[in-house]
Amino acid sequence: MRRHRTTSRRLRHLTALALTTLAATATSAVPAQADVTVGCTAADLVLAINNANSGMGDPVLNLTSYCVYEITAAAAADDGLPPITLAAGITINGNNATIKRTVAANFRLLDIASGGKLTANDLSVENGEPASNIGGGAILVQNGGTFIGDNVTVEGSTGNLGAGIRGRVGSTLTLTDSIVRDNRTTGGATTGGGIYAEGTTRLVDTDILSNRAGNGGGIDLVRGSLTLTRGNIKFNTADDIGGGLLAEGGTSTVDGTVIADNRITTGGVQAGSGAGVLVGDGTHTIMNASIAGNKVAGNGIDSGGGGIHLSGGTLTLDSTKVTTNQVIGEKARGGGILANGGTLNVNNGSDVTKNLLSGRYSQGGGIHVANDFGQGVTVNVDGSAIDFNKVAGTGSFAAGVYNNNGTVTFTGASVSNNSAPADPAPGGIWTNVAITTVPGSMFVNNTPTNCDRSPAMVSTCVN
Repeated sequence: MRRHRTTSRRLRHLTALALTTLAATATSAVPAQADVTVGCTAADLVLAINNANSGMGDPVLNLTSYCVYEITAAAAADDGLPPITLAAGITINGNNATIKRTVAANFRLLDIASGGKLTANDLSVENGEPASNIGGGAILVQNGGTFIGDNVTVEGSTGNLGAGIRGRVGSTLTLTDSIVRDNRTTGGATTGGGIYAEGTTRLVDTDILSNRAGNGGGIDLVRGSLTLTRGNIKFNTADDIGGGLLAEGGTSTVDGTVIADNRITTGGVQAGSGAGVLVGDGTHTIMNASIAGNKVAGNGIDSGGGGIHLSGGTLTLDSTKVTTNQVIGEKARGGGILANGGTLNVNNGSDVTKNLLSGRYSQGGGIHVANDFGQGVTVNVDGSAIDFNKVAGTGSFAAGVYNNNGTVTFTGASVSNNSAPADPAPGGIWTNVAITTVPGSMFVNNTPTNCDRSPAMVSTCVN
């Protein structure tokens, strides 16, 4: 009996081996689909995308290394290449190739349709210019579409909403180790020089550089959510508001990002403001960041917010430096920060330092608070310094903080070493409503005075 059971086990084992061998042989007889290597022509690329969309070809497209795919005609309506419709997703491995519009005809390069998904790696997308007013000069991500880019460059494109990229409501846009640069809006709403964001937008180690728009030179967040992790928003320009980042609404978290050397320049139709950041509504947090060297220049009376302009919503600064920003113009306001609506929290070493107002009758070199819209404005400064700011020009004062009908609280704060012309005073803090400070705050070495000749009291401030 024991021998019989052993023999049976051996027979079952041999049978299993035979079946496994047959299955392997059958599988090897039907080769698996291989990634598609795309020849260096626009026709090859169009064919590969169409085949992938239809399921007739593999969805992984390997472009010819360093090839320039010159797109000379629209494949569909306003799109140079066929819209991406495959829900499972198409992957384009660029191998440092470039997709570029090279004719006068108007179209964007990439359109990710509703329900479609595109992943792009090591790719440049250049010189898109759609004819329609939908925007997305180089790339348009539709409602329900997803675009994921790694080491992608989007540059030299034009469109009225999002000259570089537009992510529409319900879209998902993710960029990692990428660059959006030298894009410019024209006509229409002309906003969002680099990116116009309405869906879910995530940028990691990504640079937004040298883009231009009427509003929102670098990024315009209209609604939805924006997450910026590290990277740079630099050298962008707007004619009116939001040189680097314009947050009209939605929510955002900016962590470890440098927002620097952005500009508001002549050419707008209103007083310019928010060269670095402008927040109009929504809830936004900037942490571990630097907002430096941004400038508002040449847009006339009441320009403001060299670093930041808050006109509504809630903005929280956490361990963020607002420094060396500038506003040039008569009655300039808020060299570092202009808060004329909403709630501003300046926390945990978010120092506002070395900012400048240059022009007659300017107020608030560090922070200017004004209840311009009658809806109330609240500023809380906690464990942070408003130091070494300056106002220059006849009739200028309050180099540290100017407050007109706002609710301001200082907790463990410093307003020190700020300087204004000798007359009128003060150089440190001017307020028309009493400010109560929590013990531990310091108001010293402001020129010509700390708080003397302020219409209302600042508790613990001694001249």
